[in-house]
Amino acid sequence: MKKAILHTIPLFSVLLTALLALTSCGQEREDTAAPDGEATLVLSLGDARLFTELTTRAERVVTDYSRYTFTLNGTTISGAPVVDLVVPVGDDGIVKVAAGSYTLSADNHDYANADNGHPWYTGISELFTIDVNETLNVAIALGKPKNARITVAVDDSFTALYDDPVVTLSDGERSVTLASSEDVCHFIIPASGALAYTITAAAKAGSHATDMASSTGFVEIQAGYNTTVRLKAHPASGIIIPVVDGGHAGQFD
Repeated sequence: MKKAILHTIPLFSVLLTALLALTSCGQEREDTAAPDGEATLVLSLGDARLFTELTTRAERVVTDYSRYTFTLNGTTISGAPVVDLVVPVGDDGIVKVAAGSYTLSADNHDYANADNGHPWYTGISELFTIDVNETLNVAIALGKPKNARITVAVDDSFTALYDDPVVTLSDGERSVTLASSEDVCHFIIPASGALAYTITAAAKAGSHATDMASSTGFVEIQAGYNTTVRLKAHPASGIIIPVVDGGHAGQFD
């Protein structure tokens, strides 16, 4: 009897080891299961409204995606959360994503603050669901710009006394200089709602005015609107008076 028991124990050990090995392999296969399948989005950016001198609404379709950051939020088909995932977009608007349900947002904030600035657009798509190997068209409406456009105009009272005006605008972090009525800049609205300005100008030869080293102050701006800073000069003192035009609607849309 003792011999039989001794022979049974090794056999039991072998079976137990084999069972554990099979369980381990099954768990490993489960842990290394294939990820969510890939799907394709075909992106379009539209309704990007532009400022025009006629104050009429104009729209355009954006075709240069390189100036935008695209962010995906949602859930894959396996239930994995996707939070603020930056996805690359090809020149043709193609986006590769894992199958699932998402929203896709677009933002050109960095480009909007580059150089003299550009219109700042942001937008987000409707919630969409895309399956494995599916191709889906996704549209993002950008709407009107989220920043302000600023121009400078010069009144006759100014040109009678001064030459070469230079206007420098600042939001505290970024400064832009406008030296011509042809120059344009864009600023994201600061917390104060106003930009600081500095104006310099040279006295016109033969006038009673003296060079203006600097005239400082603040000008309020609004998102989606154009603000024109018109330079005037008091005929007696020659003091530069910056006036924000209110008659021109000047909206982006």
